[in-house]
Amino acid sequence: MRKRGAHIKHRAACAPGLLAQSIDPKYETRLRMAVEAFRLGFAEADHFNDLADTLDHMQIGIALYPAQKTDAGAAAVCELALVALQNIRDRHASRGNFGTTGEELKALELLAETSLDYWNRRSGALYATAHQKLREVRVAQIEVIE
Repeated sequence: MRKRGAHIKHRAACAPGLLAQSIDPKYETRLRMAVEAFRLGFAEADHFNDLADTLDHMQIGIALYPAQKTDAGAAAVCELALVALQNIRDRHASRGNFGTTGEELKALELLAETSLDYWNRRSGALYATAHQKLREVRVAQIEVIE
């Protein structure tokens, strides 16, 4: 015998983060390629910028979601990667080439893995909002430079 109650259709309010990353399907490939470029010694400004964008994107995501208990591991990885990227930038300014030490390379690898894992566990709406905020920040930075 059939139940007479109303049919309840549950659906997610937004797509999970794994699907939201399909906004930019080359995101994971570019991120892993940037780390490999530093590992193999042929890194360029685009590789550095990809890693800097990844760091900033993750920091924006952490800041936009204060209702959730802060992910201490992700925040620590951001701090570690920030120091590594600052060292790489300073080295590039003094020597003219992008290079890393072993510890900096480990920090970049950890940043890539943590970022992918972090966004896979978050909502798609948070990913899209952080992505939009990052674009707004980059546009503002370009306007200041020009």
